[in-house]
Amino acid sequence: MGFKVDIDFSKIESKLANITDDKTMLEIHNALARYCDPYVPMQEGMLTGNLNITPEYVQYNSPYAHYQYTELVYGPNIPVIKNGEIVGYWSPPNKHPTGAQLNHNVKGQKHALASSHWDKRMMEDKGDEFTEEVGRIIKDRLKEG
Repeated sequence: MGFKVDIDFSKIESKLANITDDKTMLEIHNALARYCDPYVPMQEGMLTGNLNITPEYVQYNSPYAHYQYTELVYGPNIPVIKNGEIVGYWSPPNKHPTGAQLNHNVKGQKHALASSHWDKRMMEDKGDEFTEEVGRIIKDRLKEG
């Protein structure tokens, strides 16, 4: 003996289609940035402080964000010398990978979990928590109707 059940998913499908609205995606991206923050390299806060969060993306806007994310040194990095001491470095607009690696475990690092590819590292460590939060956000949107 068996039975057949027909379920009409049209109402829930239309609700699920609406969860990609700007408000929902902005909330999800804000959560992503919050979860990633402890993994973003930080000495003075310039990288985490120069962040755009939109419904479409999370973007780190500092000019060196890509280098920090890939953990690769780009160059050439030409020393600026004053009074016989190196006081900084100058780089031309077009840089190339040098083959050297950045070290995120440097003196003054304020985020102990800092790493390259911080989004992937966060997902390894906190992926379940982040996924649960995204689920809560979506459930809240579905309740709103």
